[in-house]
Amino acid sequence: MKRLERNLPSGFLLLLPLLSVSCVSNPKTTVSWCVLSDAEEQKCLDLAGNATARNVRGTLQCVRGLSTRDCMDKIKNGTADAASMFADDIYAAGLCHGLELSAGESHNGVDGIGYYVVVMARRSTSDLSLLEMHERSSCHPGIRTTVGWTVPIGYLVNTSQISVGEQCNFPRAVGNFFGYSCVPGVKDPQHDPRGNNPKNLCEACIGDENDRHICANNHKERHYGESGALRCVAENLGDVAFVKHTTVFDNMDGKNQESWALDLELEDLKLLCPDGTEAGLDEYERCHLAAVPTNAVVVRVEDKCRVWKYLERLQNVFGNSTEGFSLFSSAGYGESDLLFSDATHHLQRVLGSYTSWLGPTYTTMLQAFECEGFC
Repeated sequence: MKRLERNLPSGFLLLLPLLSVSCVSNPKTTVSWCVLSDAEEQKCLDLAGNATARNVRGTLQCVRGLSTRDCMDKIKNGTADAASMFADDIYAAGLCHGLELSAGESHNGVDGIGYYVVVMARRSTSDLSLLEMHERSSCHPGIRTTVGWTVPIGYLVNTSQISVGEQCNFPRAVGNFFGYSCVPGVKDPQHDPRGNNPKNLCEACIGDENDRHICANNHKERHYGESGALRCVAENLGDVAFVKHTTVFDNMDGKNQESWALDLELEDLKLLCPDGTEAGLDEYERCHLAAVPTNAVVVRVEDKCRVWKYLERLQNVFGNSTEGFSLFSSAGYGESDLLFSDATHHLQRVLGSYTSWLGPTYTTMLQAFECEGFC
């Protein structure tokens, strides 16, 4: 409950029992799970078979969805009961469909927190503060990503550093704010159908070794992804990089053999904090833009308790399994993070609302994008 209590408004904890629906009143024993790929469907079918073989009370059915939004629709209309979703999708499921959460993933860190979005800069860069980044250069993992777009741009809107106006044109506002940037994918037709997104949002991008695929929304652009954004700053092509708190450590100590990473020294980098101060790379718990919550299981509000009880029974049998079927492993299916993230240590019950799971800071950042139409 650490995570939940920390994020709830004062006095809200008293309401938690009211959000929990009694399981006794719901006799339904089948849980229909919405899956999105052949591999996920196969793991779901294997889980159902293993649960029956181990006499786990209840029945699991696997329902194929066309997309995450299709799964939301299926859960709302009752053709599916549950699906695990990312934080941004949880917000849309709650806001647009009135859905809630039954269970959330806990990784080995703090309950309910998947990672922190941090702002990294070279220690040698002076006169740099999160409270004044106008005309500085920025490196983003990619357009429309949580780390590279939703969180940092939501932060800039909420701190009144940028304004999107009635046109709700985020790329234009971001292009007007930063001097030059690398936002991979910002000029792709799906994100720029009219071809008028600012060119300076690609000016810190470098493409591949042959100067092709500049600003591509994939690894052909060498500044793509969290590692690419870090490289962008390390090579002095950007002042700040928006990355996960783990990014720098994932590229140190020989884990990345590229020359830019081999030259990287921890003491060469710093974090920029929302209060305008600086911090060391290991101080991300107090110096971050947002704590991004882990995935959680989306359900109809009346199924919060019923689905949790079934998941609890599955977890008791398959949660820490070292032999046979493992609930939190996708090994052998050819894809990762099927049904649940492979990093999941255990599932925890969510008693509060979906916004309490997302937390006030992250929720506020998502609200900055509501003019685009979440629903």
